[in-house]
Amino acid sequence: MPTDLPVHFLEDITKKFSDHQIVGSGGYGQVYKGVLTNGTEIAVKKLYDLRGLDDVQFSNEFSNLMRVQHKNIVRFIGYCNEARHELMEVNGEDVLCKMIYKVLCFEYLPRGSLENYLHGLSYLHGGLEEPILHLDLKPANILLDNNMVPKIADFGVSRPFGGSHTHTTKVCVGSEYYMAPEYLAQRKISNKNDIFSLGIIIIQIMVGHKGYSKYGEMSSTQQFVDLVANNWRNRIGDTSMHAKEECQQVKKCVEIAVRCVEVDRHSRPAINDIIHELKQTEIYTRAVSSSQDQAKVAKIGLWGGAGGSSHYDIEVAPRRLESLIISSGEVIYSLEFSYIDHSGQQHTSGTWGGYGPNKGNKRTKIQLGLIEYVTEVSGTIGPFDRAPAGVITSLTFITNKGSYGPFGEVRGTPFHIPVQDNGSIVGFFARAGWYVDAFGIYVNPKQKTVEDDDDEDSLAKIGPWGWNGGSHRDIKVAPRRLESVTIHSGNVIDSLEFSYSDRDGQKHSIGPWGGLGGTAYTIELGPLEFLTGICGTMGPFNEAPDRDVVTSLTLITNARRRGPFGRGGGSPFQIPMRGNGSIVGFFGCADSFVHAIGVYANPHLQEAPAPQTGLTRIGPWGRSGGESHYVDAPEPHRLVSVTIRSGDVIDSIEFSYADHDGSEQVVGPWGGPGGNAYKIELMPLESLQGITGTFGPLDAASPDTVVITSLTFSTNQCLSYGPFGQGAGGGGTPFTAPGESDGCIVGFFARAGCYLDALGVYTRTDAQLY
Repeated sequence: MPTDLPVHFLEDITKKFSDHQIVGSGGYGQVYKGVLTNGTEIAVKKLYDLRGLDDVQFSNEFSNLMRVQHKNIVRFIGYCNEARHELMEVNGEDVLCKMIYKVLCFEYLPRGSLENYLHGLSYLHGGLEEPILHLDLKPANILLDNNMVPKIADFGVSRPFGGSHTHTTKVCVGSEYYMAPEYLAQRKISNKNDIFSLGIIIIQIMVGHKGYSKYGEMSSTQQFVDLVANNWRNRIGDTSMHAKEECQQVKKCVEIAVRCVEVDRHSRPAINDIIHELKQTEIYTRAVSSSQDQAKVAKIGLWGGAGGSSHYDIEVAPRRLESLIISSGEVIYSLEFSYIDHSGQQHTSGTWGGYGPNKGNKRTKIQLGLIEYVTEVSGTIGPFDRAPAGVITSLTFITNKGSYGPFGEVRGTPFHIPVQDNGSIVGFFARAGWYVDAFGIYVNPKQKTVEDDDDEDSLAKIGPWGWNGGSHRDIKVAPRRLESVTIHSGNVIDSLEFSYSDRDGQKHSIGPWGGLGGTAYTIELGPLEFLTGICGTMGPFNEAPDRDVVTSLTLITNARRRGPFGRGGGSPFQIPMRGNGSIVGFFGCADSFVHAIGVYANPHLQEAPAPQTGLTRIGPWGRSGGESHYVDAPEPHRLVSVTIRSGDVIDSIEFSYADHDGSEQVVGPWGGPGGNAYKIELMPLESLQGITGTFGPLDAASPDTVVITSLTFSTNQCLSYGPFGQGAGGGGTPFTAPGESDGCIVGFFARAGCYLDALGVYTRTDAQLY
């Protein structure tokens, strides 16, 4: 909560508002740098004494700042609204005057940028219940912190704005050069005013301060776009091995800018359209420019809950992890790290998370030595405060030299991610908001020290999960491609066998590892099919006292999902691959049963596919009872609402969605009429990012009737709905259904009879949803 600060305190930290402390000024006041006693720097904005107008402006900016909270909006720290009497010299005489001090204090951003700035603008236009129009966007109001993260500042002329229609104002204030023509000439305001200002800013970045004037001198829009693109092509020249792709990015930015400054406001794009276009361009460029480096590392995960308002990832493939910074308390609040890429350049990623009121009471930095590398990460996952779907509650990092942690509080479902054979964890990706909700890892398969040579054909050996005893099982020839998997299972996983081809095309058959019990299930992978993930459970079994066994396994390919095999029970584990990686072989421990399982991961089994949009079907989770239900045409584009009926278990699900034409479609209910009804209505810019739940026996009298026993829904607005049903507090096999990293869940498919027996999701991989 912002603090009420006295005038004398502000005078002390600004050297009595010294001119030497001025770092900026605007139409309503000057900004001073203030230095607290602990050395922390803050920005102190003192409003001019404008006799009447300053009251309105101060109240306006204060109320706007109290409403907004976003990583790309400048953080409000404190304020002062104080009157005091001071002696002033007037016409040679000392006169006692009433002085009114109106001051606003912000985080100090010393570097005085574009994608993250757009996310801040998107938040103002669509992330609040009542949108805010900034109305004074210009380079001076885009501030950069020490990590070059841009933040929007100065809300003095901003105002709340409901709906999408145009309003008319009596007063036109702001910086004229950046004003939209309808605002300047007719005093009309809408969310397209900020878009016009954004276009001017982009043109200035691409062309220079007088860029918009040059644009006006051109005979056509295309002439301007071509001229700017050619100038940048000559400037980039041969300085980059990816000059062609970088020039395409430049051209796309200019094309967006000229659409933003269209005279007709209706022809200007929405902020989410701009973000989507830039993201798609970046995805393509990144796929081309880093495909070789990216092939050297395996991307594995996520582990954690289904929440997190933002997806975070690195842009350049890592080679060696250098340091980590963890902010923790009851949970892991934020994560930051630095790494070296394959060209020897250092990169800093983060801070990811910590955007709520609590930042954690412990901030720890781990600086790795030159011959030190991370071989394992372990931790726990559990519900917390506003994240009932689960967050990372603790983390421990294990290196070849020692152990760091645990950080946070060790409670909830445990996980651990060990890396074998001199491989190391070299980077992370995550979902985060107020906390670190979930994270994944990058693994360099054969990297021990900075001086080690890269082995592009090496594999990441990860695991095992389970009881690391009994007879150890492994392969002798490195696998290239997995061909088939045969699982023998009954109550647990009795044995595992598989076949694979090596780099020379020779086929190898391995196993069976384990006993002779259970029913055999063979999965033959198609020519273009590869294993992208495994999930399962491990725990005690009465026929194997004093040693855990793998109690269930589910295999996930790029085309289908097979399982679960075994009845489950115990602690869950998952090994999801990301990017173009795949699981190509196994190792583990087995005697009469499979006690532990680990995987060989090939980071670069196939070439990166071109960026695609559309639907992906994931799941289902549960069992095979009831009838199958799917979404018929038209396909879903955006989820509108979800209705759950639940009591002890989930009785039914019903949902509505908007198709590509904007028409609303209602699907279901799937399941029975029991339980109480709960309806979730998503806001216009709210999307479903993930689902967590459990499936298990209907009741003690029906152990063979397995249904969905609980569900919790998490959205991009840091909101969680649920849990519905009783399974979350009473057991069952947990599952997580996350949306795609660049999209969200837009629909469901299921099996249902009297209850909801199994549930899967449709995810849309493009960010263009609105």
